[in-house]
Amino acid sequence: MKIRDILPRAYELLKEEQIDTYMLDAQLLLCKVLNKDKLFLIMNRDLELNSHEQEEFFKYINMRKNKMPVKYILGQCEFMGMNFFIREGVLIPRPDTEILVENVLEIINKNKFKNVLDICCGSGAIGVSIGNIIKDSNVICSDISDVAKMVTTENIKRFSLEKRVQFIQSDLFNFTKHGEYKFDIIVSNPPYIEEHVIPTLMEDVKEYEPYIALCGGKDGLDFYRKIVEEGKKLLVESGVIAFEIGYNQKDAVTEIFKNNGFKEVVCFKDLAGLDRVVIGKI
Repeated sequence: MKIRDILPRAYELLKEEQIDTYMLDAQLLLCKVLNKDKLFLIMNRDLELNSHEQEEFFKYINMRKNKMPVKYILGQCEFMGMNFFIREGVLIPRPDTEILVENVLEIINKNKFKNVLDICCGSGAIGVSIGNIIKDSNVICSDISDVAKMVTTENIKRFSLEKRVQFIQSDLFNFTKHGEYKFDIIVSNPPYIEEHVIPTLMEDVKEYEPYIALCGGKDGLDFYRKIVEEGKKLLVESGVIAFEIGYNQKDAVTEIFKNNGFKEVVCFKDLAGLDRVVIGKI
């Protein structure tokens, strides 16, 4: 089959499963098989795929038909202009989280902060992005997950950031029980979806993205409470905690901050105008 024939066939297969992004997904998966970019597909529509390439392509199309997120199939995801390695077992970085990183970068630059903790780091997208942009930073990425350890470590290597970003595997703050670390800023996109909401999520989220990275307990606030209560002990004077939040969690997270002695608690909206980031200073 030629490119001009195989793509429409893939479009139909994905469209039948009501996948809205069927054209883009099929093109990206064919780019992966051929190790070429989208322009190549446009300019070489008469290129014939060999049997191995066809088999591999339809294998990926079937994975997408079964609602596996295309970024897991591709094994990569763009975030903050960087091409991160990802795989099943870590949350796929979202554009909304870039709002968190952008606000944290502003705070770091304004206050000349250096020591950063990205807790519940998943793929390491937040901490690695900060380490990549802030040249004199000292960033720790931490997560309980074995997959997060593998993926974040790979991303640290991918961007040659071993000198200023490190991964520590830990259940929240267990790695610093004896107070051996102090941070200027703690940043987190923690699990924040309410337990009862998870079964209602889209198939590609609830079936493939890790439950451990989604579920924030009965009210979705478990990790905010723990990170604020324990994290404040690890902050320097005037240190900061910055969170991504669910669209309806601004008031609850703000209250958690204030109940723990934080001041100057501010909220920032995402591109859709929804509350997305809450930041507090101790």
